[in-house]
Amino acid sequence: MFAAALALALALPSTARAAASFRGFTFPSWWKDAYDGAGAQKSLQDLAATGADSVAVIPTWYMENGESAAIAPTDQTASDASVAAVIRRAKSLGLRVVLKPHVNCRDGRPTPLIRPRDARAWFSSYRAFLLHYARLAAAERVDLLVVGTELFSMVPGRRADWEAMIGAARSVYGGPLTYAANWYDFYLVPFWDALDYVGVDGYFPMLGGADERALENGWNAYKPLLLAEARARGKPLLFTEVGIASQKGANRKPWDYRDFGPVDAATQTAYFAAFLKVFGREPAFAGFLQWCWDLDPAAGGPDDKSMTVQGKPALAVLEEYFRASRAAPPPPSRRAEAERAAARALAVLRAPLP
Repeated sequence: MFAAALALALALPSTARAAASFRGFTFPSWWKDAYDGAGAQKSLQDLAATGADSVAVIPTWYMENGESAAIAPTDQTASDASVAAVIRRAKSLGLRVVLKPHVNCRDGRPTPLIRPRDARAWFSSYRAFLLHYARLAAAERVDLLVVGTELFSMVPGRRADWEAMIGAARSVYGGPLTYAANWYDFYLVPFWDALDYVGVDGYFPMLGGADERALENGWNAYKPLLLAEARARGKPLLFTEVGIASQKGANRKPWDYRDFGPVDAATQTAYFAAFLKVFGREPAFAGFLQWCWDLDPAAGGPDDKSMTVQGKPALAVLEEYFRASRAAPPPPSRRAEAERAAARALAVLRAPLP
């Protein structure tokens, strides 16, 4: 009976298995040779100098509009040669690389709201897009491939379509996979079991402004929902994006990258400080990729309102976390805790009777 209980304990899902963690930044490109410039190369060196251990390389393909079925590269798409080159540069700097290809609409339609007229044709086109980058990921031995980002309208009721594409990607690329769900729909994704991480673009709105304690309360309100999903799937939780503009009121709409208020670096700083206090030592937490590190090394600064942390107080918060994460041993996994508990129980059973 005890052996059966021990086997059950050791079989329980562990959301913090030996999966790699990713602590770093997204590094998106919106032009065919933008990764190749001297500025982008200097910016990548600056990124590595923060102590981050990871970078997400993001090329983008496009639909003509939200009803189109075809997905294709344009001059705004980073060329394969430039993507391969930036991956190699990142690896030479000691960074793990996430390949996170995006799909956008040329007419400005938000990606979560696309409604292709021919869904079957769209999935066929998307499959070609995904396999294109799966082959590149395999050739360059990237550390994680993201199979989709914020495709809310194309997920519910489409489990079979996604699982087929994920299977095809695995036949090409042998590394781990995730999907980047949006903050409001991660619990609706029906194919987490086919992936290696529960990935969430964590633009969670909350009250508090620059009040770190209030923002901690906000993150703590979302935390049980996120951990419940990760634990139910037996997967680590990875924030495939997390970010906020340095503007007053950004805490209420962290996804908004536009100019909507006065500069407020304190809100950006407090948002990240609260986030890391709530999740930083959680065993199920597999890290985060901050949106975003700009290809321009001169980006950011005290008067900048964008989502970058370059030249802003929030960067010091992230750097401190990177340093501490490299110095500290990883938190114990739930499997390790179960093994220790089982060992203690066996020791009690084997002890001689008084």
